[in-house]
Amino acid sequence: MNIELGKLPNGNMVILSDSAFPAEVARVEYYRDQRLLMLVYDDEHEGDLMQYELNESSRKSIETSPCAVVVTAEPGKEMFGYDVPIIQVGDLY
Repeated sequence: MNIELGKLPNGNMVILSDSAFPAEVARVEYYRDQRLLMLVYDDEHEGDLMQYELNESSRKSIETSPCAVVVTAEPGKEMFGYDVPIIQVGDLY
């Protein structure tokens, strides 16, 4: 699974995946102190911690975005997307 981050013209973040997630993403948690994102699913599925630290530009974008658009673009299938809230965890620096 490859995941890309982007920013929409309205300032919201977009998370684009080239394959399906194990379940629908319920929310995105952003851990400010570690600059890491976690995709949180429903109660039956564990979340996925994205294993790379966000750069300064991405950090600023995620900290000012109230929600993210999650898009799945599997080859040969129709794109599917929906909005989820971004929950920020930790102190502002």
